[in-house]
Amino acid sequence: MSRRIFLLAALLTLLTACGRSTPTNYYLLESSLGPVQADGLPAKSLRVAQVCVPEYLDRGGIVSRVDGQTQVIVAQFHAWAEPVSNGVRRVTQEVLTPPLLAEGINVLPSGDESSGDFTLLLDVQRLDGNFDDKAVLETRWTLRNRDNAILGRGIYASEEMVRGKTYDLLVGAESRLVRRMADYLAEKLPPLMRGKKS
Repeated sequence: MSRRIFLLAALLTLLTACGRSTPTNYYLLESSLGPVQADGLPAKSLRVAQVCVPEYLDRGGIVSRVDGQTQVIVAQFHAWAEPVSNGVRRVTQEVLTPPLLAEGINVLPSGDESSGDFTLLLDVQRLDGNFDDKAVLETRWTLRNRDNAILGRGIYASEEMVRGKTYDLLVGAESRLVRRMADYLAEKLPPLMRGKKS
């Protein structure tokens, strides 16, 4: 009888343990900018197109590298709260909005898929990092006008230190990389839209 009770207690403990799962933590890329206010918007507009990302990034779990090698780790319990392509697009739009408004260009929000006077295409080649080392962003960008003619294109690449072993720190470093890319584009794009070489 006591053996039967012991087995039932062990089975109950096992079932209870299986019922508990580690909670998933969700993360966002952040621009760290306050809200923008404008009484009116310029007639000319820039649309940031859907961002392309490589297949290894196109997943829910956050990707990190193993000691700078080709091996990657996809986190099981640390995930993006939105597709990483949407996060890059959103942060780019947020960072571009104030400087381009000053240039007379309205950056269309993500929900507005109408064609703008200009379209910015971003093709992320890499956005990952190592804990206690560095995060890396490499993006190819193209600016087109309403007639689909290319006004400019280039490659932006940068690195940012990851000072620790948490996903908060890794995502923070990746957020700073995307913000720096958008700051770079905020300087690079206006002369191209005015028809001047930058």
